[in-house]
Amino acid sequence: MVQTEVSKISCAVDVNVIPLMDEALKDLGLPEVLIQRAKQVCLIDRFAWFGLRPATTPEETRACIYRFRVPLQYEAGVMRRIAEATDLFLPGRGSIYAETVTMFRGAPLEFDEEKLSRLCTTADQEKPSVSMDNYAVLCCIVQRGMASSLAATVLEMGLCVPLISFGRGLGLRNRLGLLRVTIPVEKEVLYFVVPRFDAELIEGVIVHKARLDLPGQGFLYRRYVRALTVNIRVRRGKRRDAATMEQVIAALDQLRGSSDWRRLDASHQSPEKKNAPTISCLSLITDEGTADIFGKMALDTGGGATLIPFEFRSYIMGKEDHSASHAKETCDLIIPHTMQDAVLKEIETLGFFEAAMAGIVEIIAVNNTVTYQGNQNQKA
Repeated sequence: MVQTEVSKISCAVDVNVIPLMDEALKDLGLPEVLIQRAKQVCLIDRFAWFGLRPATTPEETRACIYRFRVPLQYEAGVMRRIAEATDLFLPGRGSIYAETVTMFRGAPLEFDEEKLSRLCTTADQEKPSVSMDNYAVLCCIVQRGMASSLAATVLEMGLCVPLISFGRGLGLRNRLGLLRVTIPVEKEVLYFVVPRFDAELIEGVIVHKARLDLPGQGFLYRRYVRALTVNIRVRRGKRRDAATMEQVIAALDQLRGSSDWRRLDASHQSPEKKNAPTISCLSLITDEGTADIFGKMALDTGGGATLIPFEFRSYIMGKEDHSASHAKETCDLIIPHTMQDAVLKEIETLGFFEAAMAGIVEIIAVNNTVTYQGNQNQKA
């Protein structure tokens, strides 16, 4: 088992941006990319017809979330190169952010560092014009059919464009016996990339709307990330001015160096680093259909587990391993930090890291979790 610390980059793009995204990844020659199918929700301004229908309605469009790892020293350069190649700085195109993860795998992941060094370490790429440390990702798992109304509520706040994907739950439902039939196994997974200062406020809105304080309704967890650009085009419609409001906001963010100036709660001060996180997210990545065995171990620790399907691709030209499974599955375990070593040891004993399984584990610090059992907050 090989342990390394890498930068995990997530890039959510509109379906029309996918060809440009694929070309950018080929240029970088990244060996492992996981692609998650999703949809994004925005508000569409429509002309009311004699007042018989609302002038603004939610609309869903297809999107993809690309997840890949790079050495820490190339993080800023890779993000900027992808953002420029796909025009992510234009509102409505997508978002890109990174976080530091500890990765465990059977064999080390090899990169073409010569190419990355040549393409991603120029002076202007190393110094982004906007601070990248002021965003949070809120991941919310709810029952199937609840995501649309929850996304519409957050959209009305005007802070981000929600992303919706699908998965299967392995949490409380498996411990309820006959009562488990009342809780569907199918889940909807929502991602909100929001300013860090407003994360706590938005969490409160989500918990109230989704009723996460009740058993079986779902749960939410928060991670702090480094975002280069975030899609804030929450509203679409006929353009009436030379620049949209989202373009004006993006320009002000660049001038001020961060998004702190537009926080909703002006009395909230910047959080200080105090304690190390006590909750972790362990992502177990393996072939589709084999993650259940390992995911169920989280139930014994009192945590929750969510299975999410992915497509695996390699963007190394001429070196793709066609014998490998392209259908992958990730099992995200939310467990106490003290249980990490025990879970790693157990899955290693079961052969998770052997060549036949080719399993990968990513450990990410979780700053806050909300379930029916209460709120476990970690300031960072």
